[in-house]
Amino acid sequence: MNKVYPNLKIDFLDINIIEKVRKMAILRNQNHIWKNLNDEELLRSANLILIDPETNKEGITLAAILLFGKDNSIMSVLPQHKTDAIFRVENKDRYDDRDVIITNLIDSYDRLISFGQKHLNDLFVLDGIINVNARDRILREIISNTLAHRDYSSGFPAKMIIDDEKIIIENSNLAHGIGELDLQKFEPFPKNPPISKVFREIGLADELGSGMRNTYKYTRLYSGMKPIFEEGNIFRTIIPLKEIATEKVGGENVPRNVSRNVPQKSIEEMKEIMKEIIKKNNRVSRKYLAEILGVSEKTITRYIKEIPNLIYIGKGKNGYWKLDEE
Repeated sequence: MNKVYPNLKIDFLDINIIEKVRKMAILRNQNHIWKNLNDEELLRSANLILIDPETNKEGITLAAILLFGKDNSIMSVLPQHKTDAIFRVENKDRYDDRDVIITNLIDSYDRLISFGQKHLNDLFVLDGIINVNARDRILREIISNTLAHRDYSSGFPAKMIIDDEKIIIENSNLAHGIGELDLQKFEPFPKNPPISKVFREIGLADELGSGMRNTYKYTRLYSGMKPIFEEGNIFRTIIPLKEIATEKVGGENVPRNVSRNVPQKSIEEMKEIMKEIIKKNNRVSRKYLAEILGVSEKTITRYIKEIPNLIYIGKGKNGYWKLDEE
């Protein structure tokens, strides 16, 4: 990633992508150092302009080109660069949908996320008593990992394949071991630090090693199963899926054969969750409960009437819930 191109200047890069990254960093931190830096200074601060040890001349790095390069610029220095996104559920022989992505890593991330969101349902998932978007958390981790940590010198085309049983991510890799990784024993190793640094600054990734832990956590929530990480010259991530994850959806992203007002937990479980939320915050609104549980306010009102010893004291926003449990 630190390969230097002394003859290539900043105009080899797409200034719109640099500006996009600057805005993303500032959105996360209003006082971010990139806020008051020009494009060249931003690149220097991220170690994306270095001195070539062979010629002793300064130039942009391969990482800079991958992150911010114009499409033709990237192809001129790295013609094998590609990520192939495939959705294969109905047509098992070929594919139902495909996006061949040959662009900078920032736009690649957005297109892969959009592809995954297009074909995977946002299932109702609770982390404790909080409704979480496990689908998007999984996509964030596996996509940022394949973009930030692959071996870009290899001609192996990276892939994200979604079928009715799993998501498979494959990318070339400078292996530090062979076989399935154990979450408890895994020791992360930085593979492309300049790319990882930019991803962290703009919120596409967290600290080294967190991606595998987060993928494990949210896969368990999303599908009830464990992800598999296989280390080798090809790094492979496998996310098992429930059948409902890839079923066609109707309005408001509701799975085709699942009733809009029927959550994927029993009514009694829903009531217990409501009680736990109210215990923590006795001024919580019906609207908030509906959003957390993924049902209508009318349904919440019905559940409230069915919970013994739960009453609302006062009126409007000045009132509060009182729950007497024996």
